Amino acid sequence: MFNSFRRKLTVSYLALIILLLIIAGGLVFTSFRQYYLHNLETRLTREAYLIADMVAYAESNHNQRMQELADTASRDNATRVSIIDRDGVVLGDSQFDSTQMEIHKSRPEVYQALRGEVGVAMRYSTTEKVKLLYVAVPQASGGVVRIAMPLAELTAINKHILFNLFLVLLISAVLAAILSSLMAKKFSGPLDDITDVIKEMADGNLTRRVSYQGIDELSILAESYNRMADSIEQGINEISEVKNRLEALLENSVNGILMVGGDGRISYINPVAISLLGLQENVIGRNKNEVINDYEIIAAIDRARKDLQPVRQEKVLHILGGKTVEMNIVPILSEDEAFQGILVILNDISELKRLEQVRKDFVANVSHELKTPLAAISGFAETLLDEEGEKSNHVSEFSRIIFDETQRLNRLVNGLLELSRMESEKMELNVLPVDIGEVVQNTLNAVQQQHQSVNICFDYIPPPAGIVIDSDPVLISQVLSNLLDNAIKYSPKGGRIQVEVLDYADRVEINVVDQGIGIPSQEIPRIFERFYRVDKARTRKTGGTGLGLAIAKHLLENLGGQISVQSTVAQGSKFTCTLFK
Repeated sequence: MFNSFRRKLTVSYLALIILLLIIAGGLVFTSFRQYYLHNLETRLTREAYLIADMVAYAESNHNQRMQELADTASRDNATRVSIIDRDGVVLGDSQFDSTQMEIHKSRPEVYQALRGEVGVAMRYSTTEKVKLLYVAVPQASGGVVRIAMPLAELTAINKHILFNLFLVLLISAVLAAILSSLMAKKFSGPLDDITDVIKEMADGNLTRRVSYQGIDELSILAESYNRMADSIEQGINEISEVKNRLEALLENSVNGILMVGGDGRISYINPVAISLLGLQENVIGRNKNEVINDYEIIAAIDRARKDLQPVRQEKVLHILGGKTVEMNIVPILSEDEAFQGILVILNDISELKRLEQVRKDFVANVSHELKTPLAAISGFAETLLDEEGEKSNHVSEFSRIIFDETQRLNRLVNGLLELSRMESEKMELNVLPVDIGEVVQNTLNAVQQQHQSVNICFDYIPPPAGIVIDSDPVLISQVLSNLLDNAIKYSPKGGRIQVEVLDYADRVEINVVDQGIGIPSQEIPRIFERFYRVDKARTRKTGGTGLGLAIAKHLLENLGGQISVQSTVAQGSKFTCTLFK
């Protein structure tokens, strides 16, 4: 990857090394050129002074003599020699005809030599068409001796030096590239490891750590990362535990929980709320007005959002068969009182409402049940007080009625006391091996003996073999007696009651089937409530208390069993007592 840290580091190292090599090569090249020019100038200066001495010892300054000296000196040092007088006139030149040459007094090097200094100049010669190095020195006669040397040798040397420098630079660049790559790999390796670990952390892997060891800044970075990863992993684990506990709490709560965000969209809903509101599973992120099909709930949520005050009210959900829920709608505010959303808690209070209705019915029924015999007792007792002694037949009849009503009150009170005892404390059971067929037969005989005057036929279908279970025979007999009494009260004259015992691998069932008036389907869930009657007038006429089925249910529950009923109006009912082995 071109933009990787290792590539950038390698290129940086290589560029730095090459730059240093270029700077060093340039300095070396410049220093060598200056050193060469300085040596060349020194050599030419010495030679010029030697020629000046030769000119001083010459017998005459004639042009011919000066030309000869110039030619001789030029052959000895392979340079161009010019002898110039104080007026700038060329007296002799080793390469050109001095008589044809112009005045050289204005030449920089000649000008300096005429002033008694060593003149040095480097310029392109229009005469020789090459670049020359000129060195001029003063002579004793006041003239100037000038030596000129072409710089072609210097140019060749410079080219050779530049070629060697380029070759060295190229080799150094290759070595620098290899060295830079190795150094970059060494320095970037730990960073690559840290980068890979951080990428894995971003992907959710919090277990990997950096294994780099050292004493430099990278080791400090690696150690700091490992400590940070440990802290993050521990924090995420703690958050996950809290999140899981919170999710378990919300998902398994008996209350419906719904959260609406500040934008009016549903941000959370648990299964109970989905069930209570009759919603689909995929409602997260949708607007509440689109998914909640109840105007009152939407209005309550909007009111809580508008007033920023909790709203509490009851609501009947007709879509779920008339379930009653208590809605607690609470606005969620931040620390700076900014609105963030709405929390809706739905509490199903249908059972509480049902129990409240049962309580109301119980109070009304008890009042009615007590009021009827008390009114009869009071009325007949008052009549007896007014009767005279000769009406003994009235006294006998009224006394019988008072007695019967008193017995009815006694049965009612005893039934209430028995129910209260069963509900307030756990009954002590006398558990022993019981022959179910024998208990049923004995109970049926006792009921037949008690109701001899009733024109009812009893059919008993015993089990094919003896059934012995561990239970309380007294309570079983009491349950069966209550069921038989109930069947007798609701059966017509000449009716038939069938008792059947069925044996299964894990349970025993006792069925009591009558041909009575039957029970409407909507009444079946309430027939085991105390004082609840399907036909109230018929039951009061027969002297029933309305507690028999409630007592039978509680007795079976204490035995670890259960009771159920199947019934068809005008055809009869079937009560099933189940005792588990």
